[in-house]
Amino acid sequence: IVAGAVQAMAKSDWLVAGPRTRVGVALRGCPPERLVDVRSGARPYKLLPVSMTPGTQALHAVGVAMATQTRTLCILGPASAADGSFHEALNTAVLNQAPVTFLVATPNNQDDAPFCTQLQGSPAALATAMGMPSTVVKGNAKAVHKAVSTNNKKDGPALVEANY
Repeated sequence: IVAGAVQAMAKSDWLVAGPRTRVGVALRGCPPERLVDVRSGARPYKLLPVSMTPGTQALHAVGVAMATQTRTLCILGPASAADGSFHEALNTAVLNQAPVTFLVATPNNQDDAPFCTQLQGSPAALATAMGMPSTVVKGNAKAVHKAVSTNNKKDGPALVEANY
C-alpha cells in the first residue's frame, strides 16, 4: 500500500506518515538511518516528523498543503480516521481546497483479531459527505498507485480508502 502511494507522488510532493509507513520515503532515496528517529523529518525527501498523536497528522498534512500549495500525501490508519482531528482536517481541506490526498489503510482483520468499531461508516463515506472526492480500493500497491495518481490530477483534496 505504502509503496504504491509513494510511487504515485512526485518527488517534490510532501509525505506525512506514521512511524511504520514513513519507510515509503526510502523509495525516494532516503537512507534508512534517517528514519530511525521518528521525531525528526527528512526535509530533502519531503517527509514531516511523526506526530505522537496520530490523528493530528491529518491536520499537519492540510497545513503543509495549504502553505506550500504542493500535493501532500497523508497516510493514516483506522484509529486516526476515528479521531476528531481527522474530521477537522477533512473539513479544512474541503473549505480551502487544499491539495492533499488522504490514504486511509483499513485492515480487514475481524476474523483474526477482532476489535471494536472505531468509526461508524467508512472514511470514504465521511469524505463524500463533506464534499470530498473519495475512492475505495483493494489494498494492493497497483490499485493504490492508480487511485492516488488519479487524485493527484485533480485540484483540491481527495481520499483513498485501501482495504486489505
